[in-house]
Amino acid sequence: MADADENAQNISHQHRLAVKAAKTNKGKRAIEKTAPKRKEVAAKTLLLLHGALTSDVLKSLINDLSQMKYGENHRMNRKNPGIRPFEGGGEVSLEFFAEKSHSACFAFANHQKKKRPNAITFGRFYNHKIYDCVEMMVNGESFMSINNFGSVASSTTIGSKPCMMFLGDKFETDAHLKQLKNVFTDIFRGRVVTRINLKGIDRAIVVTALEDGKTILFRQFAIKYKKSGTRLPKVHLEEMGPRFDAIIGRVKLPPPDVEREAMRVDKTLLKEEKSNALSQGVSDKIGKIYVHKQTEGLDEINRRKSLKGGLKKKEK
Repeated sequence: MADADENAQNISHQHRLAVKAAKTNKGKRAIEKTAPKRKEVAAKTLLLLHGALTSDVLKSLINDLSQMKYGENHRMNRKNPGIRPFEGGGEVSLEFFAEKSHSACFAFANHQKKKRPNAITFGRFYNHKIYDCVEMMVNGESFMSINNFGSVASSTTIGSKPCMMFLGDKFETDAHLKQLKNVFTDIFRGRVVTRINLKGIDRAIVVTALEDGKTILFRQFAIKYKKSGTRLPKVHLEEMGPRFDAIIGRVKLPPPDVEREAMRVDKTLLKEEKSNALSQGVSDKIGKIYVHKQTEGLDEINRRKSLKGGLKKKEK
């Protein structure tokens, strides 16, 4: 087993050292498409995988996460005993899988009966390297899968954007819970859009932090709109799963230099987004569009000459 881990680490290490060079224009465009971007718009792909040991609770939870991120996840069914996100050298294989699957975040399930039972780790990557991660120990008695709630989930649309709510002041004051909120928002928010139809929001994810600052309650509800006799519909929430209670374990914060690089905003993007827009009323907005001045190539434009007969007046 140790030899297999060393071989996997050596292969992944060689893979990281290899420099990809495009031989054709099509290959160059493919590499640029998968390269890290300063402004990400598409939904982040979630990498789902297991460790050396697992449990029925973790298997069901990974299955539920794959349903929640349908079309936006890469699931691996084999065991990965060499992955240890919080230990030095244990992240090599995980980063290798992230680069191969083009994943931006991960959920790693590993079960240790005495030390860390039903442990699942959520984290993110930056430039195919682990950026941060948060470990949680799931209470097996409180866990309920999506299948335990019957056909409630059938009323929701697969791949839809959820409404996310974080209840408790600990999410603003506690550093670990604040990091967990950031990770959950990045994983489950889906594709970045500028406008959204409220009727398209058919599910809500509610995460509650208890007063001890270590226990969280994860719930997901299906949103149903019913007639109320007024312009606004009556909103009804029905739990659809997964439901679990968890205790926060180890937390790995991003290094300060990597965090500064990841949080850096390109000034050209701010210049493009900035506009002299004026709001009139409630929803009307008027602005100006700036176009760069064209100074070259004007003399080479083929201007069509008008016929002389077209300027003459018609005889009566």
